[in-house]
Amino acid sequence: MTAYWDARAPHFDGVASHVRLQEVWREVLAAAFAVDTPCDVVDLGTGTGACAIIAAALGHRVRAFDGSTAMLAVARAAAERAGHQVTFVQSRIADAPIAPASADIVTLRNVLWTLERPAEALEVARRALRLGGRVVVSDGLWSHAPDDRSDYTPDVAARLPLHAGLSEADARRLLHDTGFDGISSWQHLFRSEPYPGGVPAFVLSAQPRDAASHDAGGRAIGWDNRIDTDPHPSEDGAPWRQDTA
Repeated sequence: MTAYWDARAPHFDGVASHVRLQEVWREVLAAAFAVDTPCDVVDLGTGTGACAIIAAALGHRVRAFDGSTAMLAVARAAAERAGHQVTFVQSRIADAPIAPASADIVTLRNVLWTLERPAEALEVARRALRLGGRVVVSDGLWSHAPDDRSDYTPDVAARLPLHAGLSEADARRLLHDTGFDGISSWQHLFRSEPYPGGVPAFVLSAQPRDAASHDAGGRAIGWDNRIDTDPHPSEDGAPWRQDTA
């Protein structure tokens, strides 16, 4: 899988949503982060650095991890061009050297569908978060636009439980099952669909539910259950709500 992304890296940003709609993504992520002071952000599966560079542009301290050296080379060059400081680290998500309770925000954008064990990535995020921190997850139901998506060879795709992508409802269940509550959606802030082919996409934030949150010394601290702010996503997973403002 790493070889696939290494090969795609030189051309990946050419038509990417985060390049075409950079300012819009910045607005959406700023709202999802829901903070007004600089924070410690960890970006898992950073790829070419989309979330990491936006987080740095928002004034946060950012560490970004990816298994592909070629993707990280593109990300480092993009951060340098933009004049932003990001610490990029070559590592698989499961092996990422992240201390417990060392992040205020963890981001995973278009990552879960690429993984053999997507829940494991959310567990890494949960352990990394401080008390009161949040995970921000964005992905989509990529099977709706098969001609416009990244894709693996059939033998690799067969090992990926979310290869077709995932709906907002799927993501909410996965977040809940891995210890997150207080789930909020942010994709209504897009002024148009961010991806070609009408892909139903989502941006969700959530907070750890229980003792997986830690204090600054790494000691486990409980987290009260939060009310789901959008408990009824559409049945087909299409989350688009026209912004009439």
